[in-house]
Amino acid sequence: MMNRMTTLGLDERLERALAYVLLWISGLILLVIEKNRNVRWHAAQSLVTFGSLSLVIMVLQFLHGMLSLLPLVGWLIGFGLSLLLNLLGWLMLLLWIWLMVMAWLRPDYRLPFFSQLADHLV
Repeated sequence: MMNRMTTLGLDERLERALAYVLLWISGLILLVIEKNRNVRWHAAQSLVTFGSLSLVIMVLQFLHGMLSLLPLVGWLIGFGLSLLLNLLGWLMLLLWIWLMVMAWLRPDYRLPFFSQLADHLV
């Protein structure tokens, strides 16, 4: 297999995996500075996927903080939101590991929904 170099002088395979290392932050950095189309696509997928999940988690944390101040009903809703936040945290961790491995192994790996949004950024 041919090792294609990138703008940063790294192997394309390594840089595809690096697009996911710092979640959406590394995706944004590589999307801005990289010229290699495959790396830019993975950076865009990282930005869209983890940026969206991060925003959802931030909104849910804000709601959890506000609703947990209410007596009884707020505590019950807060409990449900804390379970949802834990679930999203585990999902994000597993997705992070999965995407790094798949970017290393398969240059054309695409997530079902987020890849369509990433196509618009590249």
